[in-house]
Amino acid sequence: MIKELFYLKKSDRKVVLSLLVVIVIAMTVIFFAGGSEETNAPLPADTLMQKPGYRRDTTRKQPHRERTIYVRTKVVYRDTAFARGKAYSAARSDSAASVYPAKIKAGEHVNLCTADTTVLKTVPGIGGYFARKIVRYGERLGGYVSVDQLDEIEGFPLDAKEYFVIESPSPRKLNLNRLSLDELKKHPYINFYQAREITTYRRLHGPLKSLSDLRLSRDFPPDVIARLQPYVEF
Repeated sequence: MIKELFYLKKSDRKVVLSLLVVIVIAMTVIFFAGGSEETNAPLPADTLMQKPGYRRDTTRKQPHRERTIYVRTKVVYRDTAFARGKAYSAARSDSAASVYPAKIKAGEHVNLCTADTTVLKTVPGIGGYFARKIVRYGERLGGYVSVDQLDEIEGFPLDAKEYFVIESPSPRKLNLNRLSLDELKKHPYINFYQAREITTYRRLHGPLKSLSDLRLSRDFPPDVIARLQPYVEF
């Protein structure tokens, strides 16, 4: 073939030689490009970054290769010394002492009639949840008159009762002769049927003079009258 090349015209030889040069260059480019083909195997730097406290982020991509980077995750520290494992951030301006007040000791007491949530949380066994429940139930009652009323709060830790006392109770009074049925039944110690019995008695017999006027009703047994007595007036 090379021999025949010399018998060609000069112009034809130039064309053939040009084609050969192009073919050689193309094969050279293909050879070197194939040898340096990129892979998705982790680079040494990527491997070093794969450790606890990091997560992979594959949201960013390059045209021919997916870019894998590693970003630091947010760490939330929990203080296991406090109930319910609430997360406590170091960025908070309040100190741990103000958020979690020191508990009172055996023999010390809290006045159930006047204590707010901050004071209630100093009682062993009482956290924010039960402190709020105690305050809300006291508001519904119109004030506590006995420590035993804490038994009426669902799930209340009974061991905490020994830290409470009742001093100078002043319960809010319900005027049984003025309040409507809907207003009467809002009190925890008066249900719908008892409220209806009170309003029915007023309509048939006039104003109530005492709870004893209701003693003949099956809705007002002696224990109910005794429990309701501190909260009513006429």
